[in-house]
Amino acid sequence: MPHVAITGGGGFVCSALARAFAARGWQVSALDRAFDAPVEGVRQVTCDLLDAAGALASLRPDAVVHGAALTVAPEKAGLTRAAHLVVNTDLATRALSEARSGGAGAFLFLSSTGVFDRLDGLGAGRLTEDVVPTGRGPYAAAKRAGEEIVAAAAEPGFATLSVRLGNVFGPGEGTRPSRPHRSLPHRMAAEAAAGRPLTGVEGALRDWAWLPDLAAGIVRTVEALPGIGPGTIHAGEPPAMRDEDLAALVAPGAPVDLAPGPLRPPMGSARPSPMAQIAWTPVAEGLARLGLAAVTA
Repeated sequence: MPHVAITGGGGFVCSALARAFAARGWQVSALDRAFDAPVEGVRQVTCDLLDAAGALASLRPDAVVHGAALTVAPEKAGLTRAAHLVVNTDLATRALSEARSGGAGAFLFLSSTGVFDRLDGLGAGRLTEDVVPTGRGPYAAAKRAGEEIVAAAAEPGFATLSVRLGNVFGPGEGTRPSRPHRSLPHRMAAEAAAGRPLTGVEGALRDWAWLPDLAAGIVRTVEALPGIGPGTIHAGEPPAMRDEDLAALVAPGAPVDLAPGPLRPPMGSARPSPMAQIAWTPVAEGLARLGLAAVTA
């Protein structure tokens, strides 16, 4: 039975990854500073990756998925921009080093379309890997640096890959200190419940990846990783929806207060991989499963 270690395994996305790997027959070790609840079939290792030297390496995994990251803005975390950069880059290099020393043969880095500026790719139908990212914030810079570092670490017997994730929604979404905000559908639902106008960006067409679909695709990508990397790919081409239409599904008839656009196009991919073969759940259907909207014809 292959063994995968997942950093950030207590978070929204990575806890779903842990479940998907376990369902696929993998032995799973999830590492995080805190876990909200136990997950059947998953070993949960409570530790701070930066303070527990050797914790990841000692697990001797066959593969590592590195998802641990600080996504909250520096000022909201009480950090300087420099300190914020150090945390995220140190997390990536520590996980990479310990994966290699622990004998892993595959390493997947979860990056983000947050590496792009809001105007990158305007005029294109989809934001693919062919668009050069120009995001300048600390989070964007750390993710871009991680992509380069992970690609440079590839060598015979150690396959690496970075996967950029876009907008994700699905079951089990909550907040934590490192990720204080839920996705736009939940935010719109909260605004509607409070009697406030729903907010978004005028004309924004966003990709929306249903988390269970995304998790299954990442598992298949890790299994196929030696034949894909090194490099960076996007998480396929999830369905896209305009903010106006999303608001109409979440709270029909509610007032909407949209900020002026434009916004970069939705994510797509120009690289062949298992991520490009995902049969995505439609946005309306996913919202209905979450109790946020009814399925429309």
